[in-house]
Formats: sequence, C-alpha cells, structure tokens
Amino acid sequence: MWSYVRNLSSKARAWITAGLGTFAALAVAVALGVFEAQPQAAVSQILPGQPFDAGKWRIRPLKAWVTNQKIYGLTPKPDQKALVLEVELMNRTARSDKGYYGTVHLPPAIEAKAEKPMIYLARDDALMPSLQPGLAEKMAYVWLMPAAAAPEGRIDFSIEAEKFKPRDNLYGMPGWFNAYTAAKASLALAGGEG
Repeated sequence: MWSYVRNLSSKARAWITAGLGTFAALAVAVALGVFEAQPQAAVSQILPGQPFDAGKWRIRPLKAWVTNQKIYGLTPKPDQKALVLEVELMNRTARSDKGYYGTVHLPPAIEAKAEKPMIYLARDDALMPSLQPGLAEKMAYVWLMPAAAAPEGRIDFSIEAEKFKPRDNLYGMPGWFNAYTAAKASLALAGGEG
C-alpha cells in the first residue's frame, strides 16, 4: 500500500515539473515573439556628399561610375565592366584599421553577380591600406561584373555599421560587434569616366 502512495506522489511530482517546464517554455516563446514584433530602428537615407557615422567609420559617398577601361590597376575583361564607388572614409577608432571591407554593399541582385570588391586609396592606388585614426581618406571600391549586370542611371547601396561594446561577452574586452545595416544611399552614375 505504501509503495502505491509513494508511486503516486512521484508521478504527481513529475507531472507538476513537466507542466511548469512547459509553461516556462511558452512564456519565453511569447516574450521573444513580443520582442521581435517591436518596430525596428529605421535605416537612414543619406545623400551624396553627406557624411554618416557608421560605427567605427565615418563615410561620405562622393561619386560612382561604370567603366570598361583600366581603373586603379584593374582591367575589365571584354565582357566585363567595373563599377567604381568613391567614398571618403575616416577611421573613428584609436588605432589604425583596415576593417572597412564590408562597410559598403551593393543591392543583392548586383552583388551576387559581381566579384568581391577591390578597395584602393585614391591618392596613390594602394590596395586596402590601414587608415589612421581621425584622418579622412578618399577610397575607391571597385567591383568587376558582367557587362549585362552593370547598373545604369543610378546605383543604390547600403552601409553596414557595428556597435561598440566596452566589454564583449567572451573575453571581457572592448570592441566593435553586431554588424547591422545603418544607412542606404543612392548615387547617379557619373558619365564620361571610361
């Protein structure tokens, strides 16, 4: 008889524990759903020549053009064109850095067909130099792509930023984390560049 009572109390304890676990899981799911349903921060729209603080970089789009001629040491093949985007970049951190590679993104349809960009310092054609803190430099992003994929008229692009955290979760060190799309811009393609 006592074994039946002990068995009954352990079964009741198991059912209560399972019920509480289920309730906790449902509460977490609802909380996450509510959190994701909140309106996201609006993506800024910047104008040509307007500076924008994108995390560790201040970026100012200057001009864009498409060419089939040699540009910054790159020569497009006969069936290719080069999309060139000139921007002014300034390193806002305390150290020299060259982490600007992923700062500018083309629209997905164009980016999928284009090669990875080559990034040049405009004043001396240096390939992906480290930028000094607080010194604005004119840089050129150059994408090679099939001639049929080259944009006409205007080019839209997005600017990616990172957030500064004084302490990361893994090492407790400061750094730039959590990349997100911070702004979008649209430039008219300049003519006569090649």
